[in-house]
Amino acid sequence: MNFHDKIVLVAGGTGGLGREVTMAFLEAGATVVVTYRAPEEFASVASAAERIGATPPEGTSVDVTDAAAVAKLVAELVAKRGRIDILVNTVGGTQAAKVCGR
Repeated sequence: MNFHDKIVLVAGGTGGLGREVTMAFLEAGATVVVTYRAPEEFASVASAAERIGATPPEGTSVDVTDAAAVAKLVAELVAKRGRIDILVNTVGGTQAAKVCGR
């Protein structure tokens, strides 16, 4: 698939499934923004993108359980890029439970 000219936001885009999703979109030509918890995980994804000749993703450390922080991220991304075409949430475990109010 071709995702050139698509803006993709991957929440939890540096670990496990999120990393695979991020890399797939990068390989397909998308502009990808990822949220991450650990800077070293983001650096690893950026390096992997460069190795395959893709433009590295943009990254931001944000607490996805904080609704105000997520709203700010989305507003900033839309202001910078004009839109978000695709949103993928790969955040799981205890963080997902917090988002769901558990």
